[in-house]
Amino acid sequence: MAKSTIRDISRVTGLSIFTVSRALSEADGVSEASRERIFQAASDLGYVRNRAAQELRRASRDSVAVITASTSNSYYLDLMAGIQQALEPSAWTVVVGDVAVNGAYDPNLEDRMIRRLLESRTAGVISTLTLRPENTRLLAQWDIPVVFVDSSAPDGEFLFPSVTTDNFNASLMVGQHLADHGYEDWLFLVYPARWSTRLERERGIREAALIHGVSLVVLESGNDAGSAYKTLAAHLDASPRPPRALIAGNNPLLLGSMQLLSDRRISIPSDVAVVAFDEFAWSALTNPPMTVLNEHSEEIGRRAAATLKRVIEKLTEAERSGKSASPVYLAEDRQQVPAKLIVRSSCGCSAAPNPFATEAA
Repeated sequence: MAKSTIRDISRVTGLSIFTVSRALSEADGVSEASRERIFQAASDLGYVRNRAAQELRRASRDSVAVITASTSNSYYLDLMAGIQQALEPSAWTVVVGDVAVNGAYDPNLEDRMIRRLLESRTAGVISTLTLRPENTRLLAQWDIPVVFVDSSAPDGEFLFPSVTTDNFNASLMVGQHLADHGYEDWLFLVYPARWSTRLERERGIREAALIHGVSLVVLESGNDAGSAYKTLAAHLDASPRPPRALIAGNNPLLLGSMQLLSDRRISIPSDVAVVAFDEFAWSALTNPPMTVLNEHSEEIGRRAAATLKRVIEKLTEAERSGKSASPVYLAEDRQQVPAKLIVRSSCGCSAAPNPFATEAA
């Protein structure tokens, strides 16, 4: 496929090559409306600045970017540990970019980040968020390998690899445990669907509620602790009583929920049983110790990085042989990792002798 040029953008927008060049180099002297037209045309055409276009293929493939979607979620700490282990830090440079600072996803930030990654000749990308279709097309056009983790690979012509949790069965496991306690009133506090894990987690919780004949409320919050606090507070203010069981969709939502319950002197688990997605380092040290789903994020990171490394090395080998090369993905590159329920006492179980708990299949 022929690579787009500044001349192509000029033709599409009707603006001069000089104006297009100044806008793309982020120089002054271009109106905001013209700049937006130029950026949109550049995105539609898959344009990358000539400096990158000239050097991209000759680049040493030793730098990998990890795109996160709110680094306030401690899930990413173990994920990054697994990625670093698999990529051999002495040989690979790993850079991290967040497209959802404080839980607020910014599509413009995603677009800018993808551009910068192309311009800096990144060897490959691990993304924790399902990227916008135009950005996945752009990465594919420039033969940049991508692996998705903790998010679904996008549908379409490019069969990108992914390493995810089996979220549907994980939710069924949570529902079974709450039903075993006899809880008949559940609240699932969950983040927006922009994070694709939400879909399967919610589907599993709804299925579990149906199987066990319990009442379920699904409450959407912004993906940060402050939003979780406010959203749950508004729900409790409008309800005659708190739910008997609260399921927090991730670490930030759990943090906001715990703060609210503490402020209102609602006891865990005697008033409200709590279970959360995503194990975290101090989950056994909360009061009471937290029952969580362990998604094995470190293992997910290792698998994703190992897949990406293999694809990059094959690509580099082909290029050194003078062959035209694009990333080659395999059917087994789409993997699901089973979660395990770590039972402590926030769900109403008796405290385990070992403060770091046991895993229940």
